[in-house]
Amino acid sequence: MWFNKLFRKPATGSFAEAIDKVAALPAIGDKAIDWEGLTDHIAWFDRKDAAEIILNKKNSGKLKNEDYEILKNWVDDGYVILKNLIPDSDIDELNEFVDDLFNTNTPNTDITLLGYTLNKAVGATSVPHQDLIKLSPADRQINARLSPWRIHELWVQCEAAKRIYLNKKLTEIASLIFDRPAYPRSTINFYLGSQQELHQDMSVFHVYPGNYLIGAWIALEDISADSGPLLFAPGTHKSSLYPDFRNHPQTTLRTCSLDVYDGYYKFTKELGHRDGEPKKFLAKKGDVLLWHGMLVHGGSPVLNPDLTRKSMVIHYLTQGVDQTDKIRGPFNWG
Repeated sequence: MWFNKLFRKPATGSFAEAIDKVAALPAIGDKAIDWEGLTDHIAWFDRKDAAEIILNKKNSGKLKNEDYEILKNWVDDGYVILKNLIPDSDIDELNEFVDDLFNTNTPNTDITLLGYTLNKAVGATSVPHQDLIKLSPADRQINARLSPWRIHELWVQCEAAKRIYLNKKLTEIASLIFDRPAYPRSTINFYLGSQQELHQDMSVFHVYPGNYLIGAWIALEDISADSGPLLFAPGTHKSSLYPDFRNHPQTTLRTCSLDVYDGYYKFTKELGHRDGEPKKFLAKKGDVLLWHGMLVHGGSPVLNPDLTRKSMVIHYLTQGVDQTDKIRGPFNWG
């Protein structure tokens, strides 16, 4: 992969020790790996002295003022807003690519619309593009407003999405936050407001050591308050994971019993409203919100179904923390 060149210099300190311990774990056998107590490493931005660390770096001239503000917001609130970061040209080309999926009669066998309503009687499901184009262009557009569908890994198919996925500035800022090289992993493109329940991404990803995970939400158009904008709850990144998710990263929403879901979403809803109503990200085209892996966020209700909420989500990791291949099933999704 393109990002491997970033990792020629080995990591040092307790992070490296933690990664070495993970690398030494035995292969998955009949029992899941016991992750609890494997390391006491804490990401620098979650340490009690994190504010002091960045202030000392700023005062010693090792940190630019703009970078200090980014890190201070990350430590204090768990998110950063970057204004007008993504070029209009990339966004326009990406939106045109998606629009063409609804106008062309040529199937793209590598694209699936997840959560699209092809047939009202069946409801939302996974719809390959070759099935979508069996509808008339008019019906494709009508059905596109019936449910909050999405496309995963569009960057593999669309050059504009790939340029955003590999955006140098975004990767540099993620690396600044991690204090080590970051790389993008996985994308989701939305057309409508997701209306997703409040959650924490660390409850979805198998990341260890904890919290080396950054989400990036990119506005692909000006976002209306009636379109179901992104919700986020500042400060909730300092909270804990759901108590029933013991032995994380083995236990997540992907691997837990489905009867845990109700309790989990009750927990994150209460957490998200602990200090009042969550904030709405009323972004302008090209704006980006970066959030901590523990920050509670979701999608607000769509008040006007005629409005779109075009957006792209990217997640960033650093080398050695993605433990997906060490997690034992069964899985609630692939």
